[in-house]
Amino acid sequence: MSLIGIMAFFALPKLTQVMSLQSAGFKDQVKATIDYARKIAVAQRRHVCVSIAASTITVTSDAGLPVNHTNGNCPSTLLLPSGSNVVTAPTSVTMSPVVSFDFDAEGRPVTGAPATITITNASVSQSSTLTVEAESGYVH
Repeated sequence: MSLIGIMAFFALPKLTQVMSLQSAGFKDQVKATIDYARKIAVAQRRHVCVSIAASTITVTSDAGLPVNHTNGNCPSTLLLPSGSNVVTAPTSVTMSPVVSFDFDAEGRPVTGAPATITITNASVSQSSTLTVEAESGYVH
């Protein structure tokens, strides 16, 4: 019985730290994904859309000419370096609000910004925010 108590004393704080690191790591991944989408929009001179739902981020692009683009309509999958166009949050980590960004060929968000994204880890009652600026698309 005392062995269980001793293990709980040492293991529980470590588990909380791991859960905290999950949300911090995911926040960095969200920021990197939005930055990547913005940079691809500039490098390839096309519109790139980022859709943020409660537990996923999806990145798509419009392969057509920028002048023919309809805001919010990016029909082509844009693969991230991970090989997918979707980033999924760890268990118990959520994002709000549900929002979409449409970066133009100059890297500016045409729709959806400015926006503040709140990333919450329910298991450790921790939240943090990311902001996407309206004119520049800068994420911080």
